[in-house]
Order: sequence, then C-alpha cells, then structure tokens
Amino acid sequence: MEERDRREAEEPREEPNEPDAREIADVQAEDDTASVPTDATAPIDAPTDAPTDAPAMDDDPTGEVPVTEALVRDAREDAESDGRGVERGAEDEAEGGAEVADLNEVRRRLGAKDRHIKELYNELAGTKLAADEAGARLGAGEVRVRDLEEERERLRERVREFEEEERVRRRRREGQDRRAARLEREIERREDDIRRLEDVLARREEEMSAYGQETQGVVSRKDMALEDALRRVEGLERDLEEREDEVVNLKATIDQMRVEIDLEYELRRRMADPANRLRAGIDLFNDSEHLREIGQVSRSLGRPEVYVALERGESDEPPVILTFTWGGVTWRTYAANPGVAVQEPRVYLQDAGEDLSGVDQEDSNAHVGSGGRVTLGL
Repeated sequence: MEERDRREAEEPREEPNEPDAREIADVQAEDDTASVPTDATAPIDAPTDAPTDAPAMDDDPTGEVPVTEALVRDAREDAESDGRGVERGAEDEAEGGAEVADLNEVRRRLGAKDRHIKELYNELAGTKLAADEAGARLGAGEVRVRDLEEERERLRERVREFEEEERVRRRRREGQDRRAARLEREIERREDDIRRLEDVLARREEEMSAYGQETQGVVSRKDMALEDALRRVEGLERDLEEREDEVVNLKATIDQMRVEIDLEYELRRRMADPANRLRAGIDLFNDSEHLREIGQVSRSLGRPEVYVALERGESDEPPVILTFTWGGVTWRTYAANPGVAVQEPRVYLQDAGEDLSGVDQEDSNAHVGSGGRVTLGL
C-alpha cells in the first residue's frame, strides 16, 4: 500500500486540457477591450451606414437639433458605461471565478446602441428636410405677397382712371344741364313777351270802345283802324300760336334730350365694364349678317374655336374682337363696336387667312352654341 502511494507521488501529474475560469475571464476581457473603448473620453464611432449628409447641428432653424444631439451624447455615454461595466464584470469574474459573461449578449446590446444612433441620424436628416421645406414655403409666400401688392397697385390705378372718367362725364352732364336751364329761361322770356302782347291787345280793345263814342266820321275811321287792328291781332294770334307751338316743340326737344342723355349715360356706364362690353359686342355680332358666314364655314370645317377680347389700344371705347379658328386650317377676325357714337358699319370683317403662323393664338373663352350663336364661356 505504501509502495503504491510512493509510485503515484513520483509519477508526473498531467495538466487538464480544459481552460480554467481565469483563462476564460482573460479572453473575455481582451474581447471586450477590443470591442468597447476603454478611454471614457473617446467617442463611439458613428455607424458606417449612417447618412453622410446628416445636417449640421447649427443649421437647423427649428431649434430641435440640440435636443437630438443630446440624445446622441446620452446614447454614446450609455454605450461607454456598458463597455466599462463589461470590463469590470470581466475583471471580477477573472478574480473571483464567477460565471463567464455572455459575449453575444454584449454584442447584441452594442448593436442595439448602434441602431439607435443610426435612427437618431435619420431623425436629424428628416428634421433638416422639414426645415428646407418650411424655408421654401416661406419664400413662396413672400413671392405671393409681392404679387398681391402689385395687383393691388394696378387695381388702385384702374380705380383712379375710372374716377377721372366719371369726373369728365359729370362735367359734361353739368354742361348739358346748364344748356337746358338756358332753354328754360328762354321759354320764360317768350312767355313774358306773350303776356305783354296780351296786355297790349287789351289796351287796344279799350281804345276801340272809347273811339266808338265819337262821331260817325270818326267811327268810320275807327272802323278802318279797327279792321287794321283786327288784322294785326289776327297776325299776333297767329304769331302767338306759332310761338306756342314753338314752345311745345322746345319742351318736347328738352324732354327728348334729357331721355337721350340719361340713356347715353347709362349705356356708357355699362360699357365701361369690360365684361359688359364683351357681352354687348357678342350680341351685336349675333344680330349681324356675319353670323351666317360663320355658319356656312362651320358646315364645311366643323365648329370653330372662338376667342373674344377687347382691342388693345388707348381708345376709351375699344371694339370687341372675335377670332374664329377652324382646326388650324383657316381663321377669321371680326370687329364689333357697341359704342354709342359709332357709325356704321358697327360689325365688319377685320382680317382672314389660311395660315396661322402670323396669328396670336389664345385659349378659347367662347363657343358657338347649338343655335349657331356665339356665347361667352366654354
């Protein structure tokens, strides 16, 4: 028994093939050191597939970038603290022979942190894009405001032009009122003359009655004078009747002039509106003989495209221009002037042709209806 114990003591003892707990802890510490920065001040590198065009922290006008940067810093500090915790755990395991930390769990947690940082970079990119869109909308709004201000100035200038035209028409109407007042004063003077003539006639009759009391010779002379006076009275009566007819005619003329002035004023007021002028020009064209010409051409080439507009120029009463185009083959242009003082012809063919190269083509704003009449609108 003692001999066997002595031989066992002299034989060399074989080392086990499996690593002990300290060797495993040393290996884990080396792996953790390679995967986690040991320097607390060293930043964790951003993910390689993070957006390369992530916005700078100072470029975001919305004020949300500093908050996102703080989140990135917190994520990095959490990752560093997790790494230091893994180191300390590895050292504790190496010293105390505790269980080996699961390297796959550590790597999974680090991968989750990387994905979180990647999401934060994506959020930064979205914030930058939203800021750019807000800037573009702000620029478009400023352009729209400038356009509206220019339109307001144009409308104010147009209103001033209308007011000036209204003042000219008011002065013209006041002149017509003054002429009518002068005619009324002339009528009053004529009536005063008639009353004076009637007074003269009355005095003459009184004289004739006084002369009737004189002698027969004087009576004969008075009779002759009376006959002369009667003839003069008849002439005066005829003159009076003529003057009365003239007064009646003058009154009728004045009433007719007033009615014409009111109608002309109302028509000019309506024609000052471009839309009313366009409609009046279209109605004038529909009542003219040129409408049949359009119908004849349309039976061969189909319904035309119609563009209606006021003639460009400095005229206060521009004519309405109607342009008819048939399928890019032929065209005709008519002018219709619904003005008050326009002489005939008020509707006439202005131009026509077979080539559209020299014609300013505009989008249609009118059409030929089923009855063959031109109507504004599509």
